[in-house]
Amino acid sequence: MLDQSYSFPNFRTIFEIENRKGAIEKKFFSDEYLAKSQEVSDKRLEIKDYVPVEEEDPALAELEHEMEELLAQKEAILENDLLAISKEVNRTDFSFVLNHFKGESGKTIYTIEKSNASHFAMKQLQHNINRSFNVKQSDRYQIVKQVKKLLQDNFEKYIVRTDIESFYESVPQVELMRVINGNQLLSPKSKKLIIGLLHHFNELSGQLALPMVDRKGVPRGVGVSAYLAELYMRAVDEQIRQLPDLIFYGRYVDDIIAIFSPLKKLPTNAYLRKIERIVNQEGLNVKKSGTPIKTYEIDAFDSTKESFIEFLGYRFKLKGKNYNGIYLSTNKIEKYTFRLTASFDAFIKDSAHNYKLAKKLLIHRLNFLTKNTHLQRPKKGTIGIYYSNSLLENDSSCLDLLNVIMYELIDNKLPIATHPELNIRLKRFCFRKGFVEKQFFHIASKRTTPRGTRGKHVPDMRPASMKRKKPSVNNFEKIVLAWK
Repeated sequence: MLDQSYSFPNFRTIFEIENRKGAIEKKFFSDEYLAKSQEVSDKRLEIKDYVPVEEEDPALAELEHEMEELLAQKEAILENDLLAISKEVNRTDFSFVLNHFKGESGKTIYTIEKSNASHFAMKQLQHNINRSFNVKQSDRYQIVKQVKKLLQDNFEKYIVRTDIESFYESVPQVELMRVINGNQLLSPKSKKLIIGLLHHFNELSGQLALPMVDRKGVPRGVGVSAYLAELYMRAVDEQIRQLPDLIFYGRYVDDIIAIFSPLKKLPTNAYLRKIERIVNQEGLNVKKSGTPIKTYEIDAFDSTKESFIEFLGYRFKLKGKNYNGIYLSTNKIEKYTFRLTASFDAFIKDSAHNYKLAKKLLIHRLNFLTKNTHLQRPKKGTIGIYYSNSLLENDSSCLDLLNVIMYELIDNKLPIATHPELNIRLKRFCFRKGFVEKQFFHIASKRTTPRGTRGKHVPDMRPASMKRKKPSVNNFEKIVLAWK
């Protein structure tokens, strides 16, 4: 039987996982726990700096004994804190409180009110849904890799590309709750928390006055919403997978691609209409407007027509049924262009106050964009021009396009007439070289770099007022600040 309780043992496990990721903010800890943590840190430094005068030094043994006592005291404080959090979450009137704001896309983003109780309850709820329904998001890399392989076979086929209109805002709540209530594994407490979350969402979105059957959506931006939307989409997935002639179906969140290989040529958009009908039956709509267009069907029976498919950051080119290469999507090229432009603009602005530090930060940003990086915090993983776009071929022309964009920006923003040395230095950066040679930029700060290696000093160019609000900023945050 799954342990779905909102209890101290489960919260202790969540604490260990989140604390390793650095995802628990210091303000969520009690003052007593923070003070004891500082004592532990001080004692650890004292032990590290102590030089034993003999093989079995009594003074060192005493320091280590004191450390053990401090660790035990710290664990006891944490246990009391987590027991108090568990007690609060298990109150009959506990529920998530939502805040909301307009995102850059114009859509409303929701956040859970920050508190220890809400943080731990949300993590446990996500875990419970994941285990009860076996819900997990698809692997976008594997989806694109399979699409590329199928397009390379050069067989006649039809490719349907679409996505769901206002995905999170359109999920019918009555049908979603029918799926949730129909699962006997999910605990009553978890179901109650979902009902409370949807109530607050309906209150903020003005849907409480509507009949239950007309209420739609889950709060975009809240962690559990991805699980709920993924759960609801299972009905769409199952029906599409049953369509005749289907050889591949992939969905990542609301982005859908389906490949069909019939024995004979069919009328235009025949498969697209079938998929649209399934989506509509489940109370959703495919997206038909916007730039670039995301809903269309490619006829790869035609032996001469050139066509393009944009999907999950890549752009596939076909000539009739024949695969003709994979490139970065239009949106991804625009994203790189924006980040390059913002980097040069930030340098121009900051160099008026401190040229040396602004130049250093600009070089770090171009290193980050044109090379690859191991991240530790706030996220773990390897990203960069190769590791974020590894399905490109080494001779892909879009790598040259990125170089052209970068060099034009260098000449326009920092012309050689006024910045001779810097202009020449910056033109040594190369997207193609970073991709083909898998070059790395080591972003780790001196504080987090292993002993014996050199860390990067990335300047903090934020205004003093912002530094006071958030004094501790890692190298990654300093670099990406110009792009926010």
